[in-house]
Amino acid sequence: MFWLKKFITALLLPMPMGIFLITLGLILLGLHIAGKTGGLCLILGWAIILLPALSPITRLLINPLQNHYSPLLSPPDTVTKIVVLGGGATDSKGMPPNLTLGAASLSRLIEGIRLYQRLHQHNSEAQLILSGGYVFQPNSDASVMSNTAIVLGVSPKNIKLEAGSRNTYEEALYLKKTLKNQPFILVTSAYHMPRSMRLFTKLGMQPIPAPTQYFNFQETPFLWFIPSSDNLAVSDAAIHEYLGIAWNELRTYFNTLNPSKNER
Repeated sequence: MFWLKKFITALLLPMPMGIFLITLGLILLGLHIAGKTGGLCLILGWAIILLPALSPITRLLINPLQNHYSPLLSPPDTVTKIVVLGGGATDSKGMPPNLTLGAASLSRLIEGIRLYQRLHQHNSEAQLILSGGYVFQPNSDASVMSNTAIVLGVSPKNIKLEAGSRNTYEEALYLKKTLKNQPFILVTSAYHMPRSMRLFTKLGMQPIPAPTQYFNFQETPFLWFIPSSDNLAVSDAAIHEYLGIAWNELRTYFNTLNPSKNER
C-alpha cells in the first residue's frame, strides 16, 4: 500500500499528469482516431503543466497551507522536546552531512537547532528528536540530520533518533510511543504543518507548531504570467500536501468503518 500510494501520488502531480495527457493526445492525433479527444488531451496537458507554473496560481495553492500557522519566535519554557520531521536526504559520499540534506530537511533542522539552543540555555534536559527513516536513500533522514546537528554544535547526548518511519503518518505513530501525551515542539515546513498537526493531534498528542521554510514570491506584476520552474516546484509541493490530506481523511473514514484495522 505504501508504494502504491507513492506511485499514484506521483502520477497526479502536474508534470507527470500533463506529460501523460500530452502523450496520449499526440498518439490519438497521430493514429487519426478520436481527433477531438486528442486535441482536448493536448490542451489539458499543457494547461496542467503551465498554470501551476504561474505565480498567482502558485500563491493560490501554497498560501492557505503555509500561512495556517505563525512561526514560533520563542519556545515555551515548560517544553523540553523538539521534534524535527525529515524532508529528504541524498547519498553523497565524501561530502559533509549538511550538504547531503534536502532543502526541506536543512531548513527544518536549522529551525529545530535554533529552538533547541533557546531551550538549552535554561534547561539542560532539552532534547532534539530527529525523525525520518529510509525510503530511497541508504541513510535515514534522522541519521543525516543528527550528523549535521553534531557538526553545528549540538551535543550527541541531547539528540534522539526515530529512523523507522517512511512517511508523516508513520512518524506520528513511532513518536507517539516516545512522547505519549506530553507537549512538544513540532518543526516542519510551513506548507507541511497543517497535515502534520492533524495527524499528531488525532493520535491524542500535543504538538506545538513551529513552521519553517516559507515560500516567498516576486512582487513584479509583469512576471506573474510568465511560467517558472520554481513556481511549478512549489505548486507540486502544495498539491502533494492536498493529496496527503485527502488520503489521511480517507484512511480515517475507512478506519472508522473498520475499527479493528490498524494500518501501518
